Amino acid sequence: MQVYELKLRFVKSFLIENDDGNLILVDSGTPGGGRRILNELVKIGKNPERVSYVIFTHSHLDHIGGSAELRSALKNAKFGIAREGLEYLEKGKIREPIIHSTFQRVLFSIAKPFLLRGARGVRADFVLEEGELIKGVEIIKTPGHTDDSISIYLKPLNSLIVGDTLFGDRKGLKIPVIYEDFDNLMKSIEKIKEFKPKMVYVSHGISSTKFLV
Repeated sequence: MQVYELKLRFVKSFLIENDDGNLILVDSGTPGGGRRILNELVKIGKNPERVSYVIFTHSHLDHIGGSAELRSALKNAKFGIAREGLEYLEKGKIREPIIHSTFQRVLFSIAKPFLLRGARGVRADFVLEEGELIKGVEIIKTPGHTDDSISIYLKPLNSLIVGDTLFGDRKGLKIPVIYEDFDNLMKSIEKIKEFKPKMVYVSHGISSTKFLV
C-alpha cells in the first residue's frame, strides 16, 4: 500500500493505492482543485480511470470544492461522505468554519469572498460508515472539527489520514484552530493516538508521527 500527498494551494488531497491496485482519492480541495488533482495523477503516473472511490474527510469547502470537476472526469469512481455532510456535498451548501483564533478570523474575513465562491453540488453514491471500505482501508469516525469528520486507517501501514482533526508543523501534531466541538475533537484525537500510528497524514501543514497534544 502507498499514500501520495497531492499538494494543492493551502490544502492537500491524498491518493491511496492498495495492494490490489485500487485507487482512492481523499478530498478534492477548493473549487478548481479537481483539475489540479487530475494533473497530479498524471504526473505520478496514475490513470484517473483506475480511481474507484472519492471520499471526503469532511464538508468544508477546501475539501469538497473540487468535487464537481472530479465527478465529471472520474467516470468509474463512487463518491462518499459521512451522513452529516451530505447536504453540503450534494447541494453545494457552504459550511462556514468555526475559527478559534483572532488572527485566523481576520484572514478568513479577507479571503472569504474568494474562498466561498464557485461551489457546485454533486451527488453522493454512498454514505461513509465506520468500518472497512476496501481491503486494508477503514473509515474511522472522528467528529469535533466538524460533526461529519472522518479519518482513514490504513491497516497495512498502521497509518491514518486525519483531514483537519490535527494540524502539523515542524514540531509535530497540534490541535487545529478550527473546530465545532472541542470535547469531541479531543476524544477523536485520543482515538487516533490509540492506534500508535507510524504516520499521521494531515490536510494542512506537515504530516508527522509526533503528537504535541
